[in-house]
Amino acid sequence: MIFRNLAWTSAVLSALLSSACGAELPKDTQAQTQTSAGCLPTGDAYLRARISGAISAELDWGDEGTECVGAVRPTDGGVRMRFSRTDSSPENKIVLVFGIAALREGISAKSLPVNVTVIREGKGEFYSTQGDDKCMLDEVTQQALVGIPFKSRSYRVIARGYCTEPARAVRGEGAVLLSRFDFAGRVDFESEETAEDDIVVARE
Repeated sequence: MIFRNLAWTSAVLSALLSSACGAELPKDTQAQTQTSAGCLPTGDAYLRARISGAISAELDWGDEGTECVGAVRPTDGGVRMRFSRTDSSPENKIVLVFGIAALREGISAKSLPVNVTVIREGKGEFYSTQGDDKCMLDEVTQQALVGIPFKSRSYRVIARGYCTEPARAVRGEGAVLLSRFDFAGRVDFESEETAEDDIVVARE
């Protein structure tokens, strides 16, 4: 009987402890979810750009609500960085893609050519410079991201640039010009582009 009571007491204590510990989990989980919902878990990503032409917008995106991804291009060893955000409705979702052929892991540089693609997803509009001779990055720096949840070869990439010629419609007519832009996003040099990314490559 004593052992039965001890077993019952132990079970109750275990349940209470689990309940007490579990009470803290939702708060932590919620914080992690909110952090991962942004562009970077460090919370210091951004994208700013002035777009004119077929799309007219002054973008000022902070980390929260902005999605970003960066990976190595298997074709030339450079990187492609993608930023997107939906501010009001799905048809207004704007995507900016920067293809930087000469950027290598961990290296900071100046005056790097960059290919720029602007997409308005909800309306199926694609605009691309279709080459890296129309836009330039004034300066690019990389900061290694270490520890969980970062991969060992992940970097925060900060860049500032401009375009001297517009990105023209891949289908149909129209063009957009990014007269200036600057961003801080993420590139995982252990990752290569997926088949889904090839759609963007094909349209560039």
